[in-house]
Amino acid sequence: MRVPYSWLLNYLKTDTPADELADALTMGGLEVEEVRDWTSEDEKATDKVFITSVTSNRGDLLSMTGVARHAAAVLGCEWEMPDLSRPEIENPIVAAPLVEYDDVKIEVLDFEACPRYSALVVRGIEIKDSPDWMRYHLEAAGVRPICNVVDVTNYVCWELGQPMHAFDLRLVARNHIIVRKAQDAEKILLIDDTSLALTDKDLAICDEMGPAALAGVMGGVDTGVRERTSDVLLESAHFDPSTIRRTSQRHGVASESSYRFERHVDRNLTLKAIARATELLVLTAGGAPAAQAIDVREQEFGPLQVSMRPERCNALLGTELSADQMTDYLTRLGMDVEAAESELRVTVPTYRPDIEREVDLFEEIAIIHGYNNIAITVPGELKRAGLLTPKQRAANHTREILRQCGLNETISFSFMSQADLDRCGYPADAVERKALGLLLPVAADMSHMRTTLIPGLLNACSVNVRQRVLDVALFELSPVFIPTAEGELPEERMRVAGILMGAGLTSVRNVPEESAVVDFYWAKGIVEQLCDALNIDGVEFARGAHAAMHSGRCAEVTIAGKSVGFVGELAAAVQEAYDLSSKAYVFDLDWQALFDSAAAYQDYEPLPRFPSAMRDIALVVSDDDEHSSAAIDAVIREAASDKLWSVEPFDVYTDPQRLGEGRKSVAFRLTFRASDRTLTDEELDAEISAVCENARAKLGAEIRDS
Repeated sequence: MRVPYSWLLNYLKTDTPADELADALTMGGLEVEEVRDWTSEDEKATDKVFITSVTSNRGDLLSMTGVARHAAAVLGCEWEMPDLSRPEIENPIVAAPLVEYDDVKIEVLDFEACPRYSALVVRGIEIKDSPDWMRYHLEAAGVRPICNVVDVTNYVCWELGQPMHAFDLRLVARNHIIVRKAQDAEKILLIDDTSLALTDKDLAICDEMGPAALAGVMGGVDTGVRERTSDVLLESAHFDPSTIRRTSQRHGVASESSYRFERHVDRNLTLKAIARATELLVLTAGGAPAAQAIDVREQEFGPLQVSMRPERCNALLGTELSADQMTDYLTRLGMDVEAAESELRVTVPTYRPDIEREVDLFEEIAIIHGYNNIAITVPGELKRAGLLTPKQRAANHTREILRQCGLNETISFSFMSQADLDRCGYPADAVERKALGLLLPVAADMSHMRTTLIPGLLNACSVNVRQRVLDVALFELSPVFIPTAEGELPEERMRVAGILMGAGLTSVRNVPEESAVVDFYWAKGIVEQLCDALNIDGVEFARGAHAAMHSGRCAEVTIAGKSVGFVGELAAAVQEAYDLSSKAYVFDLDWQALFDSAAAYQDYEPLPRFPSAMRDIALVVSDDDEHSSAAIDAVIREAASDKLWSVEPFDVYTDPQRLGEGRKSVAFRLTFRASDRTLTDEELDAEISAVCENARAKLGAEIRDS
């Protein structure tokens, strides 16, 4: 918000220079980002302007009087409100939901979205330019002067923080204002020439012909003030902050009015704003106001009472303030304080809805006392420095390992849409479809919380391809969000996923072209290295099926028989949907399951002192999944002793004429070693004999001699 210094001094009784006042406000919780020099368009006026940054819970600081009130409390000086006494608001006509007075009808049909609607008719005004003092103040605040009536409503908005609107009464159908939810597809043309099709979730200010203004956001062209206007209806209402924010976001229309309503406007300010606007309107445009203002509401809006303990306040802040000092600080902020035994009973004014609890009062006391006046102390004796948890260390180690494998980390949005799952090929009954929907998505393609990391990686890969980066190696370690019971928070489960495409080496000099391009085994090797670095035993790969992966080039990753994810080649349809230039390979793992299976340390084994001995063996078995390389490996290890060091498959051979239909030959290299001696041929022969006998018995294998 722009706060002109000279305008602020109309209410704040101080001679503090602008720069010093800006520093005081910043230390008092209202950050002044910059102090700018300002000169009017006609170069007849100059000023200093504070550029303030207001937090979302301090709507009371979005006005000159609000800033003056806060500055006076921080500086310990006096301030004053403008004269808000007018006979029209002393005895307003109060009723709900309809008030009829002086041929004007005001009707509120949605008190949840509009708890209060105040109005006053002023007749016989003259449209002309505003006086210089008003125009200069508005210009310095960043508001373009238009005419006296519109300028008055803007002036009151900046001065008091209450957005207002003036209707040309002769253009309001039958002088009947109706506050209601719009009907689907109702149209309105706003004063900035934006045409909108409203929904039944939007609150509209209507007449009997249809919407005349978008409540709390912007007025409409059809009923706006123009040169021939002589009678106006001043609107001063309170609107629900959530309703206004959703409407503003839904239509992409924001205004100074919506900015204030979203951050809460005092519900008891509507009639005071009408009094101030009437005073200024009569001064600048003439006219005669109606004898009574209209105030449509169902209830009174009283202040909140909060009790606080001075002893607890000092304990929390580390101060030694007396109850009288605390009372003084809170009184400066406009609160009424009553002492009662060991506590203070504080009446919080309605312009401070952010104060709800005892600790909120503690914060206000700290601000007025000055954080720089509170001694710096260490809370208790520090036993040791803060350390990462085992889970955090494992996550960092995972990232380090994947970076060492040549992958780059990416961080994608936590949102997705059902269209993302369509492009990835997930069927209608896939568990990933059960996603948590957002009430107010920031975009159509971010309508749900993600249940898988794959769409985010594919989008990142697609962006790289469009930028002609064809060699991609990305990974992400982030949570996915699994819905639980209705109304409950989702389960956030960590997963790790990666995508590889193109060349896997940064330099391919003297490397055959086919060896430099990533393939299934490249991706599988990364998963193996990750599991090995996390000290996970019992990792196995078996033929699997995943919606986004090629049906015949996909492996399921299991640990101790439990599935933890998949690795495989991206399906052709998915590759085409994301416009990828070449084959891509992905892995998607449940990182939480990896962490649960990981060992904290590896067992140390000294380097062998004696040489190893290798023997090759070829087994002819049925060519099916039950006789996979992993199955044969298990049978070999089962028969061999602890002298068996490693088992490596190195050849697969098929020949229906020599081996028989549906048979294959798989060759393995077995490495044996003893820690205390060199093995003899007799010992090796016994090991091989045991392996062969077990293969015949368990697999029906034949031993190939050549």
